[in-house]
Amino acid sequence: MSEVPARPSRPNSEHVAATGRRGMISTSHPAATQAGLAALRAGGSAVDAYLAAAAVQTVVEPTMTTLAGGLVVTVYDPATGQSRAVAGVGAPPAAEDGDLDEAARSSGRTVVTPGWVRGAHAAWQRWGRLGWAELFGDALRAAREGFVVDQLLWGWAFEYRTVAGRYAAGREVWFPGGRMFGVGEVLRQPALARTIEQLAEQGPGYFYEGEFARRYVETARAAGGRITLDDMAACSAVDLPLTPLPVAGGYELHTIGPLHALMLSLAHLAGPDDRLYRMMRIVEESWQYGLTSIPRNLDEAAAAVSPEAAEQLLKQVVEGPPRPFDAMNMGTNAIVAADESGMIAYGTHSASSTAFGVGLMAEGVIMPRPITLYATPMVPIPAGWATSLLALRDGRPVFAAASPSISALQNVFQNSVNVLQRGMSPAESVHQPMFGASHYPSRRPMVEATVGEEAIAEVERRGLGVTRVSPWEPEMGSCQAIAFTEDGVLHGVADPRRLGRAAGH
Repeated sequence: MSEVPARPSRPNSEHVAATGRRGMISTSHPAATQAGLAALRAGGSAVDAYLAAAAVQTVVEPTMTTLAGGLVVTVYDPATGQSRAVAGVGAPPAAEDGDLDEAARSSGRTVVTPGWVRGAHAAWQRWGRLGWAELFGDALRAAREGFVVDQLLWGWAFEYRTVAGRYAAGREVWFPGGRMFGVGEVLRQPALARTIEQLAEQGPGYFYEGEFARRYVETARAAGGRITLDDMAACSAVDLPLTPLPVAGGYELHTIGPLHALMLSLAHLAGPDDRLYRMMRIVEESWQYGLTSIPRNLDEAAAAVSPEAAEQLLKQVVEGPPRPFDAMNMGTNAIVAADESGMIAYGTHSASSTAFGVGLMAEGVIMPRPITLYATPMVPIPAGWATSLLALRDGRPVFAAASPSISALQNVFQNSVNVLQRGMSPAESVHQPMFGASHYPSRRPMVEATVGEEAIAEVERRGLGVTRVSPWEPEMGSCQAIAFTEDGVLHGVADPRRLGRAAGH
């Protein structure tokens, strides 16, 4: 058996909630949390912890993320009271015109430049305290020695089993002995281990200009792709300061998703009414507003999501008819970490793709198919959509949260309202029944049946169709969060829906 920490088969109360004073991390996998906690204990920053955990997740949660995916981390600096976001996001090849037919959407033409490593390295250069290679020790061990497959990984992989083994490289990893891996088995990824080892030793140059870049390009082009070595070398990270966003009720948000500020202001202005219908209508109207009225430029978005803008939209929320929308489906991981200095790192990293992309792998690394570029059909994403936030009050951080999944926006919204406006602890919040997004082509959002028949009946009576789902549905997302209390205690939580772990020291 593997010594890499495994997900439990059922929620572990000691994993769901944790406290600490010197540091805290929350992820959706115990192995990732252990790596992040080790980084904090070694004197690493919150960013070191975030990156060490994220590297492990590229191994143990391969249906959610990959080194060839994207990485976004927002970092709060206690010395300045400000936050910055660093993002490494893939871009289409210069020669790709985007005019893809059905066959091309399952080919190498969907391969984009891998942003994860660029984003991670840029964040580490700005905020890292540990050595670059130190960030990959736990990930290397998990890939080389293997880890125990849990039911969540197997379930998501089985859903995309027809893609995972399309090519020999995939069959070698996901179909050991000729059959797909199973729950309880130890899954080893020797090719990925070699790549992680070289990345740790050589840095991003190996990934974007060295041997890995050459193999990545060759694999894509052999399947019809248009990516070149020049495209790989040109991949870069984005580093931008964030404008604090005021929220009705006295909070300030630091987030790359200004839609969160609008939604929280609407929830405050709507009053203490915690009815399911009202909360779902806030999400609907905010989504539609984001499609039409929020500028894509973050610097220009503040006025569009101000408390005053929320006041103008409130009547439509309260009196308007339901306005369902299409949602997207892609694998993602969320992480929140805090260190002893008060630095906070929060965000997501992702394949931005359905599991296994189109089935291509290079040197053990899954090559994703970004749904924001190549989904069928394309689902419009509102300006201001994002997966994480940090809330401050009177200049002091009080709550940081992030979530993956099709329901990321809904998850962060509901948990933020519960903690910031209803006075729940994070642990109380993640145990509440939730609503989420819809599954295309349906426009009927998911609602966990344990929210109660009376609440569901009211929603349906008012014309908002829903899809009842079982309790603890993983597609509701996974709230990874930390609450910061005035006595200096950090209260971490890991949503039991994805059997992760929060840990502090």
